[in-house]
Amino acid sequence: MRELKLKWQLFPSHIIILICAMLAIAWYGTHSLKKFYVEQMVAFLEAQSNLILSGVTELTTAEKFGELETFCRETGKKISTRVTVVVAGGEVICDSARDPQTMQNHANRPEIKQSFAGKMGISQRYSTTTRQEMLYVAIPIWKDNEIKAVLRASRSLTAIDKELQSLIARVIAGIIVVIVFASGITLVLAKKISQPLEQMKNESMRFANGDFSRRIMVSGSDEIVGLAQAMNSMAEQLDDRMQAVLGKSRELETVLSSMLEGVIAVDLQEKILYMNNSAIQQLDIRQTEVQGKRLLEVVRNIELLHFIKHTLSLDKPTEKTIIFNLGKKDERMLQIHGAQLADAQKNKIGALVVTNDVTRLLRLENLRRDFVANVSHELRTPITSIKGYVETLLDEPGEHSQHVQDFLGIISKQTNRLYAIVEDLLALAKIEQESDRDEILLTRGPIKEVLQGAIEACSVSAADKGIHISLDCPERVYALINGPMLEQAVINLLDNALKYSKPESVVQINAASTAKNVIITVKDKGIGIAPGNVDRLFERFYVVDKGRSRDSGGTGLGLAIVKHIAQAHGGKVAVQSELGKGSAFSILLPPT
Repeated sequence: MRELKLKWQLFPSHIIILICAMLAIAWYGTHSLKKFYVEQMVAFLEAQSNLILSGVTELTTAEKFGELETFCRETGKKISTRVTVVVAGGEVICDSARDPQTMQNHANRPEIKQSFAGKMGISQRYSTTTRQEMLYVAIPIWKDNEIKAVLRASRSLTAIDKELQSLIARVIAGIIVVIVFASGITLVLAKKISQPLEQMKNESMRFANGDFSRRIMVSGSDEIVGLAQAMNSMAEQLDDRMQAVLGKSRELETVLSSMLEGVIAVDLQEKILYMNNSAIQQLDIRQTEVQGKRLLEVVRNIELLHFIKHTLSLDKPTEKTIIFNLGKKDERMLQIHGAQLADAQKNKIGALVVTNDVTRLLRLENLRRDFVANVSHELRTPITSIKGYVETLLDEPGEHSQHVQDFLGIISKQTNRLYAIVEDLLALAKIEQESDRDEILLTRGPIKEVLQGAIEACSVSAADKGIHISLDCPERVYALINGPMLEQAVINLLDNALKYSKPESVVQINAASTAKNVIITVKDKGIGIAPGNVDRLFERFYVVDKGRSRDSGGTGLGLAIVKHIAQAHGGKVAVQSELGKGSAFSILLPPT
């Protein structure tokens, strides 16, 4: 439905108000004028009645009723007024307009009642005798201190009504003229008010469309000019803010376009809000226009689509590595990170996904792993041979001098250390390869059996130093585990705890199940670790005290193996340590 313009809303309302006002004035004027005429006629009839009262009073005796009737007729003609005389009981004894014998009893007429009560009676009504609207004025006729009769004078109101009708016609004509004249003025004024508002509306539509180049120039009342100035000020501020937003948007677009990482933003219906060039290239998208399309129409990778659905359903960031097939046996490895998008009111509006092509890095990592595994495997045979020959020579002490024996001892020690490093490298490479290929079999099993096996494996080392290993693990603690691998991780932690604990001390192993994790903790009261070294403890070949590590036969790979075993179980590692007071290493596994 089309809305009326302001001038067509103002114009009818003003005209209606004007018409109502004019009609009210006309009604009040005619009503007041008629009232004035009636009051004047009442005074006139009263004066006429008083003039003829003395003559009528003398003729009210029964002997002179004939003369009274003649007097009434003649007097009525002279003064153009109907004259009536009514005696007590309501009988009409004379009337200047009708034969009194044919007239009804007037005892119930209002003006007659008032006069017989000693007052001047006044009444206005339709007369059945004259068939006209009449005004009656009656006065009592006193004789011998009592009211003998009533003298009534009356006149028709027809003349007044005709005069008023003529006046009303002239007033209506005047009203019409005034309305026509006022309509023109009102229309001009309404247009004068609405025109600047219409101009401001048109300019505000320009502002809404982003065109702030023009300003509103209007004249009129202070309010309209003030409104125009306020809108101009608003336009300037909006222009400044829009330019700032556009500038930041261009900067953001430049940053996102130049990123090596792919950026994808989708709404709750998985329609693409934004996708930068890197994402288009990484996902091998052939389409040029992707914004506004559903992700399923553009991306054919099921893993990525499931990942985005998963991201939309979560309230926390998530990540995953996926393989993207490009055809012709070519694969691309993408590391993807996802998080929810929210508006200013923290309402979820979509998801943001960042993709990183790690194909080259993963290939280099695989090459490194293969190289380490191959080199370690190739070194194992010659190291084993060297170790065997050295042990053979050491078994014949009489054949060599003391210096040679010392040198052979050093060679044996270093060979054993090198052999341990190779074994750890091979173990680490095996864990990484099996984890990458999802070849690690996890089954639900009791944690206590694993811990008991690790304690048994380290019992000899503990007994040599007089260290007691205490176990606190409820029977009901279960997790998805690979028993031998998890046992090796606990053995590594126990081995470290035994190496760095004082003789005759206690090493504690605790296991507990919470809503979030199954936690295995190995706690010692050894020398502890400085805070600056804690963050790097699980790096390969990192040792806190290299001299002590060499003396104890450490390879620097034990904790790295623990970390990779925990990750293979979908868990993680943690450590708490205080220098001089001991350390607590924990493996955190997902609950079953």
